[in-house]
Amino acid sequence: MGRLWLILRLSIFVVFIAACSKKYEAEPPSEEYCSVGIDSLSNKISYLTAPIEINISNIENEINDNFSGLIYADSSFDGDDLKFKIWKNTDLTFQHRGEGVFDFRVPLKIWVEKKVKVLGMTQTPSTEFEILAKFSSKPFISSNWELKTVTNAEGFEWISEPRLSLGGFKIPVAGLIGGMIENYQGTIARLIDDEVANKVDLVGPVLTAWNALKEPSLLSEEYNMWLQVIPQDVLMTKLVFDESTLSTSIAIKAFVNSSVGKVTVPIRKSTELPPLKFANELPHGFGIHLYNLVTFEEAERIAKGMFIGKKMTFSENRELEILGVRIFGGANNKLIIQVNTDGDLKGTMFLKGDPVYDARRRQIILKNTKFDIKTKNLLAKAASWLIEGTLVSQIENDFGIPVDPIFDEAKSAVNEYLNVNYVNGLSVAGEITDITPEHVYLKSEGLMTAVEAKGNLAIKLTSFVPKK
Repeated sequence: MGRLWLILRLSIFVVFIAACSKKYEAEPPSEEYCSVGIDSLSNKISYLTAPIEINISNIENEINDNFSGLIYADSSFDGDDLKFKIWKNTDLTFQHRGEGVFDFRVPLKIWVEKKVKVLGMTQTPSTEFEILAKFSSKPFISSNWELKTVTNAEGFEWISEPRLSLGGFKIPVAGLIGGMIENYQGTIARLIDDEVANKVDLVGPVLTAWNALKEPSLLSEEYNMWLQVIPQDVLMTKLVFDESTLSTSIAIKAFVNSSVGKVTVPIRKSTELPPLKFANELPHGFGIHLYNLVTFEEAERIAKGMFIGKKMTFSENRELEILGVRIFGGANNKLIIQVNTDGDLKGTMFLKGDPVYDARRRQIILKNTKFDIKTKNLLAKAASWLIEGTLVSQIENDFGIPVDPIFDEAKSAVNEYLNVNYVNGLSVAGEITDITPEHVYLKSEGLMTAVEAKGNLAIKLTSFVPKK
């Protein structure tokens, strides 16, 4: 009887040892990744909204530089028995009247030659005099990107009156010449409008910037992150005027793509700009969509530093030690964590959770974490003490993938990207003030965090280059 009891006790001990040394291998869940392409995720419409200013002095300078010296000549007596030439004496200066209308005065020197017949003989006495011609002008930007003016004549003042002498007699011509001047002031107004439209080039510098935006720009060498802006349309508000500036706001509607690795699709340069679209209101500031990628290799390296060697105590003095960790993607954008353990349960189990960005911790964390169903079913039979939640809660609490270094790098790089002096006096000054993560996608390459960057942008046109 004693011998039988000893054998029974040895048998129970052997079974217990065998049970404790048995490895439990849960069946892994299927490996799946987000099917939405990176282009589809990053191709969200962004609006780069910015004020744009044009100094009135630039318009004055352009008109004065190209509208100087002899501005009009009539070298024929046909129709009015008059020949005349008109010179601009000094530079014009705009004065804002209000409601976008500018007044300016142009000192003109005029030479007139009059054909007269005396006793059957034709004579052509001449005279020179000066007037102060008055004009008003209303600048505007057309839908085809032309800076234009609508200039109207508003009379003139005599500085010195015309005097014709013939045979010692003075011929009264002020009324005749005054009517002629009033007729030709409209012609001068059109000349001014033509000078602005033909000489002031907005398309050139904007097209240069438009194509420059399309070129991929390296944001970060460390993360091999590239940025590319594909502009689509431009919205503009009505012009606002003061004494020194012509200002408006524009919104560049664009796709802003960021990529890990340089975009290899050939860039097609634009040869013309899309027509301007006018709007009463525009978005405030600007917003662009970017994304950042943490590879699974990097995520695993971080997770192993958190968990490998970690020992956990459970009820009934049970203990586990984590020996290995693997991270991959599962169905419905679930992050799967494979955990290899030693101790009172040797084997492999799988947990899954929703990857989200935690603004307080500034990390990608897990929420709604639980055992995979196949792991849970196995543990229910072999180690129900493990299902009580301690392992799940500790992993969820400790798990965190820092992504702020990437965000900070992107923020700094985009700020540099947005501050450019283009040719022809066009400059862009911008600053990212806030980066807000929107969603974490599990791609085959790793954990991709989509973010929206918001900030301020200003565009200035400091000079003009005449059209060729």
